[in-house]
Amino acid sequence: MGSMAKVLIVEWDTVDAEVLWNEMRRAGHQPVAAFSVERANLMIEQDRPDAILLRWKLPDASGLSLLNDLRTRTATSRVPVIVLGEPDADEEECIRALEAGADDYVRRPFGIREVVARVQVVLRPVPHPQVRRRACVDALTMDFDARRVLARTGAAGEQIELRMAPTCYRLLRLFVENPYEVLSRKDIIQHVWFGAAVKDGIVDVYIKSLREALEPLRKTLVIETVRGAGFRLATAAPADAAHAAGAPAQLAMAAAVQQQAVPQTLHQTSPQVASAPMLRRSARRRAATGERARTAGAARQPTLVSDLGAAVEKIQHLQTLLQRKTEENRVLRAAVESGKASLRYTSIRQKNKR
Repeated sequence: MGSMAKVLIVEWDTVDAEVLWNEMRRAGHQPVAAFSVERANLMIEQDRPDAILLRWKLPDASGLSLLNDLRTRTATSRVPVIVLGEPDADEEECIRALEAGADDYVRRPFGIREVVARVQVVLRPVPHPQVRRRACVDALTMDFDARRVLARTGAAGEQIELRMAPTCYRLLRLFVENPYEVLSRKDIIQHVWFGAAVKDGIVDVYIKSLREALEPLRKTLVIETVRGAGFRLATAAPADAAHAAGAPAQLAMAAAVQQQAVPQTLHQTSPQVASAPMLRRSARRRAATGERARTAGAARQPTLVSDLGAAVEKIQHLQTLLQRKTEENRVLRAAVESGKASLRYTSIRQKNKR
């Protein structure tokens, strides 16, 4: 290469960093060194390097996390990056680096002349078409070059920008690049936290934050929880709301069953002591209860619930009805027991008269 290039060496081993620095200098480049991700970010902002030699493992973070951040920023999205792998690395590490956006990968132990030659290759001018990298899922658009998340919320097609923290942005990008696919917690940790030691509960926390950030799109897009498998970005459908209303419908059915079961049980356990008026009242009561149950069954068809709050209110309403019916059954039971006592008293008086 005829002109001098500024090469940033991100390497925690001072011996290796010094060797690379000297070789870059001999090749006619201007090398600078950083020993951590934090320092590398600062130098990238200040010096704008032409190429980066990035070690896979660093003291404060993974080199892969720095690579992902570089690719999501417009100013650094096309800076050539060569990842310097670890001695015990396997093929999977190389594939992950290249998929994350690395231009090249070299595993240790490597030859210094080989590294210099690879730097020369990535510094060759390559024409890039001026095409913005975007991805769309329904009413959601992600502009990767500008690092913006746009949501179309109205019928007229107007768009609003959704503000997101870096981790939520990477999580949403993973979902948008794999729409309608179930992503396990392990997959999410692998791609969003780059395989770091992260507990599964952290994934749930960020999924909740992402759902809150996507609140303006709740009518069109949802992040579904697939029990035992993971999460999925999908288009919102009436079936989703019907599923949310499934629990209230089941509770209503249980309430109707209990309304019918208790009076019938009371009647069947004491046929020999119930008087004729009481039997007639019980029959009328059963008929009225059956009619109410049929009416309730017709009225309590599964209802589409648009959000979790409505589902909770529905459940609370059904619980109130259940408590009311339980109280009515208690009063009825007390009346039956009172009738038993009255018959016993009458029988004792008749025996005493004899």
